[in-house]
Amino acid sequence: MSNEKVARFNKQHYVIGLKQTLKALNKDQVTSLIIAEDVEIHLMTRVLSQINHKNISISFFESKQALGKYVGINVNATVVALLK
Repeated sequence: MSNEKVARFNKQHYVIGLKQTLKALNKDQVTSLIIAEDVEIHLMTRVLSQINHKNISISFFESKQALGKYVGINVNATVVALLK
């Protein structure tokens, strides 16, 4: 992930996890997604099907464990959605 994305990530509001991300996508509140590279394909498919025709950028993080630590939780995080 680029330094620019990290700096922007620190300044924005975000939600963590699949359920919260799907809710935010349904409400059209998401500007960008960060997805762990080791996420299960069926979970990624659920997210990607929601953003099919929306202009939402996607970045990938090295692992679920590293993404969880990065956002300050003590569990794995599959996806983080940056909000408008």
